[in-house]
Amino acid sequence: MLPLDDSGAIGQPSFIKRYDIIATVFNIIQGAWIQICQKSEINNLCDEDTIAGALHNEMWAEKERRGIYGPPRIENEAATRRSDKSLKPDGFIDFKMVYSCNSLEDYFGIECKRVSSTEPDRNLATDYIKKGVMRFVDGTYSIGHDYAAMLGFVIDGKVTECVNLICERLNKYKNDISLKEDWTEEKTFVATQNIYRTRHIQYGQNDLMTILHLFLIIS
Repeated sequence: MLPLDDSGAIGQPSFIKRYDIIATVFNIIQGAWIQICQKSEINNLCDEDTIAGALHNEMWAEKERRGIYGPPRIENEAATRRSDKSLKPDGFIDFKMVYSCNSLEDYFGIECKRVSSTEPDRNLATDYIKKGVMRFVDGTYSIGHDYAAMLGFVIDGKVTECVNLICERLNKYKNDISLKEDWTEEKTFVATQNIYRTRHIQYGQNDLMTILHLFLIIS
């Protein structure tokens, strides 16, 4: 994947920086989430696909409200491939935030999972790791990318407790997910709350992948 901040990248305007595109994506998500929380049909009983689908629609609306008519292009349930020679998708990621029309691999990948610190849904934290983080680490999603993100839909309203539970699961499976840097609060995107990061070695790759974790409360 060509890095966003490489002014020599073919077809990439030099003023688009990695920080800018990721910050823009998170700002769009948070603006859209304010609208979603006002929708009576979206609640803590909704499944992941329904919530992510509502977020997809509202992100497009938020882009329009902000007058953003260029990248990112928002794709929901988009196919991913470990190789450009693959004839069938290896997986379907919740969101591809596409920032180039020149390469299929120029996107910021985001996977969504419902999370809860309360019984009977505490097992969702394991799914967050094994069916979310792991799919980035094993290359099903965002192969060769240096940045990706997880969105945690907090269905019990307890962000701190959910964060602590995710940390516990990360440590439990740290060898499986090639965890190379402990969970830490992300300070780069200062306008964004409840965002953290972990760093991993993706299977078959040499460089670290940073996974950003953003938690959104369903209210």
